[in-house]
Amino acid sequence: MNQNEFLTTLSKVSSGYKWDYYTDNRLLGVRGGKTFNPVTAVAYSLGHGVFPTTKRGTLRAARKIGMNSNLANAIYSQSNRGHAQIVRGKMLSTLFGW
Repeated sequence: MNQNEFLTTLSKVSSGYKWDYYTDNRLLGVRGGKTFNPVTAVAYSLGHGVFPTTKRGTLRAARKIGMNSNLANAIYSQSNRGHAQIVRGKMLSTLFGW
């Protein structure tokens, strides 16, 4: 799954989650009392199970949906630099219309 496919899928499944953006650059959604980041939310919505919102859980979820680890790390990252910042901006635009 490449970045465009991920963002398209995220936009389709996002309405099933209550999303919040935190000051430490974390984007988390809640569904059914469980917390998800964008990667784990897409994996869960596609029927691959629940993964923790840790780095390891995010990478496991990414493998299940066919995403490469570089993209998964950029999505999980809290950095304000490079690829992480670009991907986060696109996710925020997708989820909140920012």
